[in-house]
Amino acid sequence: MQDVTETPDTVFATLADIHMYLPNLCILTFSIAGQGFFSASLPNVVLNSVTSSGSLKCVRWYNSFVKPLVRPWTEFLERHPEIEVLDRGQAVSLNSHIKLDAVKIVLGYPIRTGHWTLRSMVDLPGVRSMFYDLTYGIETNDAVTFSRLGQNLTDIQFTFFAPLRVPCLNVAFAQIRAECTRLTQLVLAVSSWSMLGLYTLNLPSTVHTLGIRVMDGRHGLHVSAASVKRLFTALLPLYVARNPTLKTIKFMEASNSRALRSRPISLWRGLRVLEKLGVAVTDWDDRLIVPPSCPGIVQLQRQLDKLSSTSIVDAHHPNS
Repeated sequence: MQDVTETPDTVFATLADIHMYLPNLCILTFSIAGQGFFSASLPNVVLNSVTSSGSLKCVRWYNSFVKPLVRPWTEFLERHPEIEVLDRGQAVSLNSHIKLDAVKIVLGYPIRTGHWTLRSMVDLPGVRSMFYDLTYGIETNDAVTFSRLGQNLTDIQFTFFAPLRVPCLNVAFAQIRAECTRLTQLVLAVSSWSMLGLYTLNLPSTVHTLGIRVMDGRHGLHVSAASVKRLFTALLPLYVARNPTLKTIKFMEASNSRALRSRPISLWRGLRVLEKLGVAVTDWDDRLIVPPSCPGIVQLQRQLDKLSSTSIVDAHHPNS
């Protein structure tokens, strides 16, 4: 919903009518940008009109506008124990009868102690993955999320689209190392390739896969040869040095893999560096990333293979 409107209630009533004819609804996403909706709460009739029984798996918001009130949201969750993906940190009522054993993925951000959200009140024994947005609320010391859910999590994605203060990140990762004892994959979602060089994090020893996701369309599609060289010959080797249990670097966006392949010589050189460190580089589907066939690469490889281990390749591609 993005149009400017002076009658949001009429739009919500129409939305409620539509829901009544969707008995097999699986995913319900609210993407609301219109100025007429900004000051409104989600009317009770919208959630009450969702007639799917057993099929609804995901309800999420793409922004912070038009959230449901506490009681209607609580009642909605009580009626839908089949939900597998939960979004954000909407408040729920005290002493509710919410049972959400099917939830596998939680999307959210830091929450304050005493804020009665699902993550702070409801048992979520099936949760394995979390998408954790640090772009907003970074000043909050979230001591709740990881103490309650950390022991169940196997992978986390951290999203931050603006530079964050290192002390704040250190606090968050100290909690993760202490509480997330089963974590095997951590993904960094950033807005540009350059942001990957701002932080070199110490990960839990159980993490063997570091995921990278450059989210911004323009920056995710294009990367310079110099940036690829720095990424593979300086930054990623530093991550590996600080986290010796890392075995895989995974680029989670298809556009990111294409951007890397557009710099075949820099990519090929960088892959050789990580290969020597015993680290595989894959795409989101666990396929090894290789540079495209290129006569320049073939010729370069023939020349480099003739050189000793202390030759040009080491001078141009230090490990730290």
